[in-house]
Amino acid sequence: MRVREIAMAMLAGCTAVLISAGPGFAADVSPEEKAIKLPTTAEDHLAMAKSYEDKVAEWRKEAAYHREMAAAYKKTHPDFKGGVRNPDAVTMEKHCAKIANDAERLAKDAEDTAKYHRLRAKELQGG
Repeated sequence: MRVREIAMAMLAGCTAVLISAGPGFAADVSPEEKAIKLPTTAEDHLAMAKSYEDKVAEWRKEAAYHREMAAAYKKTHPDFKGGVRNPDAVTMEKHCAKIANDAERLAKDAEDTAKYHRLRAKELQGG
């Protein structure tokens, strides 16, 4: 029973870290940033591209962190004799893999958006 309690505490901790430290969450946005300002100039688009490129790096870092966490958890919770997987390790690996996959998808979306804004900036600069 103790192992299950530890696994649930780790699961809650991982979720809390993602929610509190993850990039781009609305809770981190100031009232001034909530005012929507659409980019109109090449400089605006370049600034947005840079912002999205920063998010790409943050999300990829988040994904790597959770892949490393899954690997570390697997090492510290070995399989049982006879090759039976440790169910707690399996649960945590799936949990961390889901977060890593979600972060990678967010990184890909941010990357595509940065490319769009760089293209719009180039068009506005006459290129």
